[in-house]
Amino acid sequence: MSTPTMNRPGGVTAVIILIWIAALLNIALGIWMLLAWIGDNPAITDAQGNAITIPTFYLIINGLLSVLLGVMYVWLARLAGIGSQQAHVIIQALAVINIVFGFFRLPYGWSAIVINAIILFLMSTAGAKQWFSQNR
Repeated sequence: MSTPTMNRPGGVTAVIILIWIAALLNIALGIWMLLAWIGDNPAITDAQGNAITIPTFYLIINGLLSVLLGVMYVWLARLAGIGSQQAHVIIQALAVINIVFGFFRLPYGWSAIVINAIILFLMSTAGAKQWFSQNR
């Protein structure tokens, strides 16, 4: 890939920062889940007030998947930083998927819906389109 020939738009920089935050949170959560089964497994409380212990297998698998997702976000942020058109498409697709899944998590999904709608808006600006079309 060639080096970028224009200055990165502020909206793209904001999206890259959000991707890095998501990457770090996923990696930290994944490491926590991988270490959480040592000792007593953590428990959650359901709607009726009953304590449910999280199985070790669930913690390990979800921990590994969270770390993997975090690494993929790091890769995506680096691609977005150089203006890769594939990153543009992937970011928009992930934003739409997150918006759809946000509706399944209502009323708690509103924050995901709003953040991903902002990401979609920022990625659809003329400056962002120009940034991601310079490297093919």
